[in-house]
Amino acid sequence: MANPTAASSSRLLYSTVLFLLLCASACALYADEAGLNDFVIRTAGHGQVGVRYASLIGEPPKSNDDNGDTIDSFGSSVWVTSQSNEFPGAVSDGFSGVSSAGEVAGGFDPIIGKLDTSTMYDDASCSIAGRNVTSGQVLWRVNACSSSSRGVNTKTGEFAPRHVTLASSTYPNVVYSIDNAGVFRGWNSNDGMLQLDMDLFQQINTSDDEKETYQFPHGLPRLLDTSHPRIIGTVVAGGGEDESLVLLDTKTGQPISSSPSSREEKPFIVLSAKSLLAKAKISKKKYDTARIVDVMYVKGDTTTKRHPGHLAVLVAWSFLNEEIAAPKNTQVIKSVSSFSSMAWIDVKLKEVIQTSEPPEASAPKSEDYDDWSTTLIKSVSYSYEVGKGSPFIVDGVGSTPLLLSSLRKVVGGGKNDIKNSLSVMAIAATSSQLLLVTNINTVIGNSGGSGRSYEIDTLHPHLRLIDTISVLQMNDDNTVATLTISGVDDRYPTSRRIESLFEVTVDGSDGGGEPFRRVYGSEKKGDEEIMHSAVVLCPTFESSGLVVAAVEDGSDVFAMPYAVNEGQTTWSSMAVDGDSSIVPSTRGGSSSTGSNDRAHLLECFPHTMTVAFTTTCGMTSAIRFETSSSGSMKATKLWTSEEALGSISSAVFLDETHAMAMVAPSDSQEAAINADYEEEKALRDLQFSSRIQMQLNSLREGIFGGGLLSSLKSIAIMSDEKKAERDIAFGFAKVAVLLSENMHRVVALDTMKRNVIWSMNLHAGASWHKIVHGGQFVSLNDPHGNGGVNDHEMLAISYVEGASSSVEWKCFDGLGGKIFSGDSSPVKTSISQIVPLRTSSHQPHLHDSSGCRQVALLVHSDNTVSVIPNTARSRAIVQETVTARNNGLFVHSIDKHTGEFRSQIVSMKAASDSYDLVTVGLTVFDPSQEKIINVSYPRRGEVMQSPSTVLGDESLLLKYLNPHLVVVVTQATPSFFSEMKPDADEESTNGFYNSLSTGASTQQMRKPLGAAKPGEGPPNVANTAAPSLFVSLVDSVSGQILHRVSHSHVDSANELLETTNVPIVVSENWVVYTFFNQRTRRTDVGVLTLHEGMIDKNGITAFSAPEQELTFSSLESAKPIVLSRTFGLPKAVSALGVTSTKAGISSKQFMFATGNDQVISLDRRFLDPRRPNGDLKESEKVEGLMKYAPMLPIIPFLTPSHVHEVSSVKSIASASAHVESQSLVLAFGGADIFFSRVSPSKGFDLLPDDFNRGLLTVVVVGLLVALNVIQRMNKKKMVASFWS
Repeated sequence: MANPTAASSSRLLYSTVLFLLLCASACALYADEAGLNDFVIRTAGHGQVGVRYASLIGEPPKSNDDNGDTIDSFGSSVWVTSQSNEFPGAVSDGFSGVSSAGEVAGGFDPIIGKLDTSTMYDDASCSIAGRNVTSGQVLWRVNACSSSSRGVNTKTGEFAPRHVTLASSTYPNVVYSIDNAGVFRGWNSNDGMLQLDMDLFQQINTSDDEKETYQFPHGLPRLLDTSHPRIIGTVVAGGGEDESLVLLDTKTGQPISSSPSSREEKPFIVLSAKSLLAKAKISKKKYDTARIVDVMYVKGDTTTKRHPGHLAVLVAWSFLNEEIAAPKNTQVIKSVSSFSSMAWIDVKLKEVIQTSEPPEASAPKSEDYDDWSTTLIKSVSYSYEVGKGSPFIVDGVGSTPLLLSSLRKVVGGGKNDIKNSLSVMAIAATSSQLLLVTNINTVIGNSGGSGRSYEIDTLHPHLRLIDTISVLQMNDDNTVATLTISGVDDRYPTSRRIESLFEVTVDGSDGGGEPFRRVYGSEKKGDEEIMHSAVVLCPTFESSGLVVAAVEDGSDVFAMPYAVNEGQTTWSSMAVDGDSSIVPSTRGGSSSTGSNDRAHLLECFPHTMTVAFTTTCGMTSAIRFETSSSGSMKATKLWTSEEALGSISSAVFLDETHAMAMVAPSDSQEAAINADYEEEKALRDLQFSSRIQMQLNSLREGIFGGGLLSSLKSIAIMSDEKKAERDIAFGFAKVAVLLSENMHRVVALDTMKRNVIWSMNLHAGASWHKIVHGGQFVSLNDPHGNGGVNDHEMLAISYVEGASSSVEWKCFDGLGGKIFSGDSSPVKTSISQIVPLRTSSHQPHLHDSSGCRQVALLVHSDNTVSVIPNTARSRAIVQETVTARNNGLFVHSIDKHTGEFRSQIVSMKAASDSYDLVTVGLTVFDPSQEKIINVSYPRRGEVMQSPSTVLGDESLLLKYLNPHLVVVVTQATPSFFSEMKPDADEESTNGFYNSLSTGASTQQMRKPLGAAKPGEGPPNVANTAAPSLFVSLVDSVSGQILHRVSHSHVDSANELLETTNVPIVVSENWVVYTFFNQRTRRTDVGVLTLHEGMIDKNGITAFSAPEQELTFSSLESAKPIVLSRTFGLPKAVSALGVTSTKAGISSKQFMFATGNDQVISLDRRFLDPRRPNGDLKESEKVEGLMKYAPMLPIIPFLTPSHVHEVSSVKSIASASAHVESQSLVLAFGGADIFFSRVSPSKGFDLLPDDFNRGLLTVVVVGLLVALNVIQRMNKKKMVASFWS
């Protein structure tokens, strides 16, 4: 007989070997994979304003095939976008003053020409970005502003761009910008490297006289394309509001110097508008102001030199504060002029080149000093001479008032460059008429032309307001220009934008006919039905041209070929195959969020055309159109960019391990039943018995289903599928549900696939939005999915403030984006707090039109509460939560205006479904003395490994763990700070100051080990600086202040900032915060650790133990013992975070988002306030304490972002994986989103970097062979022994 023990051992060994074979690849995580899953998603960073300025830099290369025909070749063109003015050289009309008669329809500003120019736009960013045309990758992004001010005018509330951007073919490979502070910069268009940086006002404001101090008119900068590669213009105004043209050198950025022989008062050329008019002897009439409208370099006749090249400056004189009748009886005060009040002034520039030695005879004698040898040039300056002026002589429309900011010019070269014929267009001051002047010549001294006017109904029958004129491109002969004219249709409750395509002949080749004509659309529909929000033309497509237009709802794009037919341009619609949607997701219902804004031509070839569509607070999409063999138009979406990722306000992690199967919503009732069944099944699969059964099934399938061979193969080769399975098994597959409050959008990001999987629109008119998930007393790692990361049902709440305020909510699936239900509930008062609630037991139900598993309790400012959704099941969950707690459900509200911190308890009214709020505690931060600037809470659902800390002498330091802890940061008001600041010569008598400077005294039985070396303590230095920043620890149940610390971060009341950034993170019993100290010019890091007390080494024995409370009560428990330290950090900090792991065993790392666009991490030991001042004792070394150092180190290999730049991070969130050593970190809030997988305690559960997988294969196979041989030998031996 065989030995049972040996047989059992052999079976066990077989099972072990099989388990290794099946799981060696799928269940192995290697330490050298750290950092491989890190990624950064870069956005253009234009925020709510979106793309206002766009220009294409660089021509894509073309190549020829074997037959000599041109084929399309997409090169590395760069699409430059910015949130500056769409027209960088346009005249600024200032801000509109709207009378009480009404508002301009739809929030349109008839001058700026953009939607909703109001304070809802938070122009914190000031970015210029360059994208690759084909891939959509953000190649570079720069901050074009030198200050951090907001782009909103405080007087009128209108949006005002803080900079302008100019990217033109005149200046190849360089993008220029100038901000409202006068800083002029040039950026390389390929990589965004800074090439020049010059402070304009520092150069030209050389006098202390305010009348000679220059600034930008109305505070808005301008950049003028002069068509000269070495000269760029800008316009400034002196103390007398006299506008002047300043010429800048595009190579150095410096103002072009004036020649000493020119007898100029200033060392640089300043062309005053009034002086130009006076010298040119244009007008003798009195006018309020003269303005620089435009400037252009006019090429001369290089053969006869009869007309040398010169600058032509367009000057207009106008009358300010003239009331213009606008639509709907709105009085808009603007700066206006007319064609009869304009003139081209001839300015001849002459170079004066000084060399260190006479130039060689072979040196070219060109006027362009770039042709001279740079080693010989000592200085270059200019002298100028004002020639005669050429007034506009226009019949018919010469005296019609027009808006200077709307003026556009179109230059047509014709066959002879000397002709320089151009056309000028403008919008009449009433915004209901288009004015056009053609056949203007600026060389021969005749600025006359043919004038025409076009009424608004001839441009489009539905236009009620002309908004913008945009010149798209010229044809190959430079004789015909294509342009778009946009306006407003206010027939509907929400005004809509209409854009139409036009052509204008600029060289007189129309033969005296109509030079201006509209490109009509679709012969199958009436013209009244053609309403496009964006139109763009590729004139070379299929020799006849292709027009791509966005329909009025912004959800579809139609491609149509365009051809000239009997003098009238028409187009015909074509069938489209492929994805041509501009906004791929319409979840959340109709909303202005995501509506189409502009269309931009990226590439135009004979057979292909690429168009980029920008949307308002939504997506940017690039779509390529090309002809197919079937004759239809093939549409291919090259790339999309979710712009909402550049302004994320909050994030929630969901586990993708147990994704709910999505069902097509064809039959809503059946879909709801199937969805509930699938979710119920997924939750049941999380149970322990179900997981064991699944593993046994996998083992059986591996042995009998052919999985053994594939497992053996995967030992040597790790496939992508196996890696994906492993990542899911280890909990790395997360979905981050991101909320962008500014852009009214919810976006779901797959952290493994690194892409957006769905997005949803929220109410565009809401004051704020919040995502509600989980509950107050639910663990995030709840394996049953009741409110944790495995529960995918979420609630989005939007507060719409108005005459009849309401709360709009949507219940949706966080993984798939499916909306289960939604509704709107009226509210009478504002909401002060949202309490997430989730039942502790899973209750299956159908998703009806008003139900949701996730519930939110809303606390209103009038001390009332309401439930969202307001259903019987939601009220039952509230009742369950209220009765499940021994002392009830406590909530609190914070009013930053009055400084009240109110603690309240929720109770049910007798025989009613309503609730009462009873105030149990009140703390007031006097708003006349201090204002609340930040509030922070503990991390909900954080896993803690131990409630105490083991010290080096084996004693226990008990943690103070209060789930109701709230950290409130306040800052002293300037008036109170001035009163509180003590006199350096005498002791302050201010009791409030003395109590803060001396600190609260707390009696302790024994000082914790490491707080200070025995016999040593911090020096007792008299504090003569008044505290200005206060950190208060408040219990949200009792309402009492548990502890309060103060910091002196300013020297004077003038240094108190309106918005002080104080990031805070609360983890276990730790409170970490940072602030910039104006006194020390560094970032201070404050650390507070809260403790209940200590237990000595021999305090717990087999026979004795100290008395400890088993439950915590905010009303009865003692206040914490607080240890504090302040450290310094040499970098500014914008956000704080902390790592989280599955069981809380790994050490904590605190994450810092620094001002140099990096995310760094520091081990918690660096921030320990118990770091001793003196030398370390042996017990302190055993514990791992480090000697105190005032400055925290920045360790390069502890920088998770390493080579990535992550700009303007405002928040850092973390989630745990199923592997204890790994933590997932997401940094967001700025233009970039950064994701990383970090190991706070290194990879103690990871395989080493040099793990030999091949050797493992040999060992496993060898064990199998040896096992089989030994088993056979044992069997023979046993048989022989029995026979013997």
